[in-house]
Amino acid sequence: NVSNPRLNSEQEETTIHFSKMLHVNYGLTELHLSKHDMRDFGATQLAESLKDNKTLLYLNLSCNKISEDGAKAFANLLKLNTPLRKLSFCSNRIGNNGLVALSEAVATSNCNLTTLWVNNNGITETGLCALAAALRSNITLTNVYIWGNELKNTACNAFEKLMEGSSPRVLQHNTDVVPYVVDGITYLAETGHYFIFTLRCLKAY
Repeated sequence: NVSNPRLNSEQEETTIHFSKMLHVNYGLTELHLSKHDMRDFGATQLAESLKDNKTLLYLNLSCNKISEDGAKAFANLLKLNTPLRKLSFCSNRIGNNGLVALSEAVATSNCNLTTLWVNNNGITETGLCALAAALRSNITLTNVYIWGNELKNTACNAFEKLMEGSSPRVLQHNTDVVPYVVDGITYLAETGHYFIFTLRCLKAY
């Protein structure tokens, strides 16, 4: 865990160094690069380096400044079906275009990713509905976290359908939202267990 370093430069040198390391490292399985002031250039460098990495399973890029171009670079990575299992873009700015690209990769070309955090990313119905559609064709992505985005009616309905019935596609304990209905309209609320999950992760760091 090398999150929240005290950096004096805005040139993303540390991200570039980590990218070079990942290109040749064959032992690291988990890497936390939260609060690195990372932008699209650094994220793209990381994604390129991971094309040859066969061991990293969990990459945390939360609380950076990654937008749609950085997310698209990782979408191209996911299309290669690399060993990456968990990927966090929590509290970035990937937006609709970034999530649509990630969703297309997950829907068509990836069967390894199991967990995706995209909460607090300025995403609206377009991106969230694309993710919901991808979850219907992908059977390995089981954990998705979307709270903190613009959860309007169409997106709420899409995720409600994923979570309803006796065999839901998304289980309640594998996400940070829960559907509820008021006057015939579906909404999504944040689930309390997500706070417990986050606290456990922070204590582990």
